[in-house]
Amino acid sequence: MTSKRLPDHWVQRIFVTMQGSYGTRFLNMWKTGQILPDGNDAGIVNAMSLWGEKLGGYVDRPDVIKKVLDSLPHDPPSLPQFVDLMRQAWTPPQTPALEHHWTPEQLAKNKARVSAILDDLRKTMEQRNGHHRDNRQQDRGLEDSLQGDRRERMAF
Repeated sequence: MTSKRLPDHWVQRIFVTMQGSYGTRFLNMWKTGQILPDGNDAGIVNAMSLWGEKLGGYVDRPDVIKKVLDSLPHDPPSLPQFVDLMRQAWTPPQTPALEHHWTPEQLAKNKARVSAILDDLRKTMEQRNGHHRDNRQQDRGLEDSLQGDRRERMAF
């Protein structure tokens, strides 16, 4: 299973925004002084990779990232603090409500369908109840004849 990550260019934009807002106070949090062959600081490269991984859950919600970057706190946040800011800024996605306006014809068709279903249900229930009623009547007739036999036996 692959976990989500933010695209590298998103993480770069986050770091650029943070560096623009906080200057070296932000970048110095991550710098190690170890320069890689491509000229980048190893600490910043590692930090950006970790940020991309930890913020991957927001890959479908760039609006939350923008909201956080538009209202940064006074001091540069660490990764856990930035994640907390993201959680606080998260709101459920707005989904448009689906509206359906029934036409008089659709309403009439639906009423007819419901009536037909109810009629079928009534017929089924009447058949079942009638069947049970017949059995009950037969049972009563059998009980009456048995009681009559008992009375005749008792008469001797």
